[in-house]
Amino acid sequence: MRETDIAIVGAGLAGSLAATMLGRAGHSVTLIDPFASCPADFRCEKLEEAHVETLRKAGVLDAVLPASLRCDEIWVARLGRLAEIKQITEYGIDYSTLVNRLRSLVPADVAFVQSKATDVAVSPERQTLSLANGEQVSARLVIGANGVMAGTIGARREISRCHSVSIGFDVDSSRWPFDALTYFGEDPVHRVAYLTLFPLPSGGRANLFVYRELNDPWLKRLRGNPAATIAESLPQLAQFTGPLRAAGPLKIRPVDLAMTDNVLHPGVALVGDAFSTACPVSGTGAAKALLDVERLCNVYVPAWLATPGMSVGKIAQYYNDAEKKRSDAHSFQTSVFAKRAALGQGLLWTAFRWGYFAGSQARNFLEHGELAEMAGRAAPARIPAAGFAKA
Repeated sequence: MRETDIAIVGAGLAGSLAATMLGRAGHSVTLIDPFASCPADFRCEKLEEAHVETLRKAGVLDAVLPASLRCDEIWVARLGRLAEIKQITEYGIDYSTLVNRLRSLVPADVAFVQSKATDVAVSPERQTLSLANGEQVSARLVIGANGVMAGTIGARREISRCHSVSIGFDVDSSRWPFDALTYFGEDPVHRVAYLTLFPLPSGGRANLFVYRELNDPWLKRLRGNPAATIAESLPQLAQFTGPLRAAGPLKIRPVDLAMTDNVLHPGVALVGDAFSTACPVSGTGAAKALLDVERLCNVYVPAWLATPGMSVGKIAQYYNDAEKKRSDAHSFQTSVFAKRAALGQGLLWTAFRWGYFAGSQARNFLEHGELAEMAGRAAPARIPAAGFAKA
């Protein structure tokens, strides 16, 4: 049986960061994942302020940023009109590139086992992981960083099945008059949260977030004829983008809102999606996962390992961490409210959306001394709209 102080199950964003931080701190760590490197996956593709700050605290930011593309200005459109031009820094980075960059930082003395965890037996002293390859790993602490652990320890509770659907595709961005654009749905009948256009090192990228069931005919139409489907759902978009040209296939991923109950067990701590999922519309999923890892690895694990045992009392300290609890609550509330705000009908919700538009316009005027639409008209001339060209 392999023995280690810390076993990390899952080498995605959260698991790779945890392995890097704990390995650098000199702990005995074993990282477990079915893949030797992170395969292509459609997940977080931007680093925003919260991500950057946590990666800085974790000591890995300087190694990650060279693999990204920086953007310092974002246009925000609401109700089909340019509402605000934000001076804000974000970094576009492909998810697998981000994870593999973090994996490259994992110290050489961190053991890697290419397999899948199938079960865990817990005790106040040591935990025993059973792996699909027949091997067993004994660890003082198990960090669950993927969905497998969520189903192995505790009870997974579904809150909202197919809460939203994320759609990603590459686009030709060579003639955009903006660096990045966040374009909110124009009318609740279209069930669009927003479209975001931004640069990756490989080229332009589009992420479209909608509230649909997977069997919705709209998704079938989108796959077959993205030009007409997007034009129907965002009829005013072309005035900002001209022709959107897809440079590759559409990737479609449904997201369930779920959380793990009964998580207090000796020797096991869940991070990120293993503890609770977030709707991508909220923009909180990656930030929540990174914060979980930063708090666990910087604040709690060193103290836990310095004393005997790995009791429920120790694990409870992490779950009761004030920053973690605020992060989890904010993520859930934003995930739920964003859907209501996008789909809400009637005078109240209409007034709410116009209020957001007015607030964006006011902020832009106070910061720049003019309405955003005036600045947008002064941007380089746009190509006449020609619709969405399927690759």
